[in-house]
Amino acid sequence: MKHLFLLFIFALASPSLFSQQISISPVQAHNDHDSNTFPTKSGSLTISNNQYLFGSAQIIQPASWAISEQKNKLAFLKHREFLDLKSYNEEGHILIEKEIEFFDPDDETIQVYQFSDGSIATRDNVANFTFFDAKGNRVSSVSNSSDSVDGEQASQLATDRYGKTIVLYNPVIAYGDETGSRASLIIGDLQRQIFFQDHERVIERLHVQKDGSFTTLIASNGTEQEVFVHDRFGNEIFRHIPEDELRGTDLTNDGRYLTTFTSNRMQVYDILSGERLGSASSQSSVLYATYHPDDEVIVAFGGSLQGQSISSPSVTAVHLTRRELANEDISISLSVLNADDISITRTAQNQYRITGLNRHLDVTLQF
Repeated sequence: MKHLFLLFIFALASPSLFSQQISISPVQAHNDHDSNTFPTKSGSLTISNNQYLFGSAQIIQPASWAISEQKNKLAFLKHREFLDLKSYNEEGHILIEKEIEFFDPDDETIQVYQFSDGSIATRDNVANFTFFDAKGNRVSSVSNSSDSVDGEQASQLATDRYGKTIVLYNPVIAYGDETGSRASLIIGDLQRQIFFQDHERVIERLHVQKDGSFTTLIASNGTEQEVFVHDRFGNEIFRHIPEDELRGTDLTNDGRYLTTFTSNRMQVYDILSGERLGSASSQSSVLYATYHPDDEVIVAFGGSLQGQSISSPSVTAVHLTRRELANEDISISLSVLNADDISITRTAQNQYRITGLNRHLDVTLQF
């Protein structure tokens, strides 16, 4: 298929949230949200001055915290004479309360991970992971240490929404004068199965699909990036060397189409054929982009990220087969806890919802 290369000039800013081709409206329930208040599954989370308000719960200065992918549960580790692990539901009621005596309270690598089914994982001592069920019972533990004599960065955990497909990875491992990385699936009785290992590339990003079917990672040797897609068993099904430095990727739920995006360019690839379906350049800084094959449309959310605040936010839509572009600036204030949480889902034909912000946005295209 002939590659499509589209160079777009954005439309002039509109004083309203509407243009001829795109309408954008914040979800009404979030109208009162300020830059510190974020939607949860059926409520909100407010974070200010290291103080967290979640339902009736108020948590101050935690050592680590995490919210589940479905935004319905929140976990905290707090320093006391020991480390205190607590998990809350949206009403602020305690689901789990547990003293973790085997942790060193002075460990700067401690981290908690909250899954949507209520189970929890923790990290300590750079590479040790402990798993708890939804009742707070300790299930098992595993070490992800590379055993490199030259050192390594703290191991990371990525998973599907329920913690069933678990990937533990070492983003940076020192090998003398070189740096590499590795990623492992956790299978069976917490046995590690290495599916990616490189002595010259570090892992910059790694993402597991919500249903656990695929893993996408970006690795770099400092001068060149490479994108890898693996199935749930660790088999490599696609790899690609981008022309420009990537900001991120997005994979459709069925694993068929991969969207890559830089700060000002989006591209879509067919995983089965390896063919590039389309490419679009943008004058706005792209924070997230995804392709929706049912509509044959790339939808991108852009803006300038300054801390948690997003200045000059906008939405751009590109119809690949019609070679049409629609762009609209957003005139309301927006913020984000983590740019990696931004997502754009299809709700109906040419209708989408942007989440991961302090306000969810509904987008309708009129191609």
